[in-house]
Amino acid sequence: MGKMERFPFIVLVAGLGFFLFADFISWALPMFVLKDIPMKKVSDLAAEAKAKNTSAWADFERLAMYYPEQFKKYYGEVNEKSFEKALRIGHHWYVAEGCWNCHSQMIRPVSNETLRFGIPGVSNTVSYPSEYQNELQAPVLWGTKRIGPDLIREAAVHNIDWQVAHLYNPLTTSPGSNMPGYPWYFEKDKNGNIVPNERGIGLLTYVMWLGSWEVKPTKEWALK
Repeated sequence: MGKMERFPFIVLVAGLGFFLFADFISWALPMFVLKDIPMKKVSDLAAEAKAKNTSAWADFERLAMYYPEQFKKYYGEVNEKSFEKALRIGHHWYVAEGCWNCHSQMIRPVSNETLRFGIPGVSNTVSYPSEYQNELQAPVLWGTKRIGPDLIREAAVHNIDWQVAHLYNPLTTSPGSNMPGYPWYFEKDKNGNIVPNERGIGLLTYVMWLGSWEVKPTKEWALK
């Protein structure tokens, strides 16, 4: 084999070697980082939200108070089981609607992302491994596109009233937004008011759960 023939062969072997090495690292590194972090079920997340009285729990109570007819119809009472159900339904429709196509769920330690997507007034809100070790990150919803903002700290950015209006018609809260409205997540109650339906309450609960574990102090968010 001449010199000119050996060079492409060496480049090919080196390329394959780097590809296999990168593939191994992408598989092995998470195994080492996450091996000591327990995987949480949705029921664990619901129990944690109630025990710590997080902002997500308070927002779930607000939904029950604002829309008692629909909440009672679809979720019954405010408790861990109904919160778990809402998280599962919200997560299902978040994935089904392809929300992850436009919204990421990871604040990276670069480009001042904590200022753009973090908790207002809090500098160190970069994402960390343990907040992704749960059933609601299967499949992983880190995302790569940011047509819309990152949502992993959404609980601290907007309140539930804003979320309801934004979900129905984003232009009412964000003029110029290219996000479509989702009126099929709403229905009319017995008085003719437009209110969230089962899917709407679930999706609102899920979105307001994102980052609620980082909202401190939690008592300010609790219902009186």
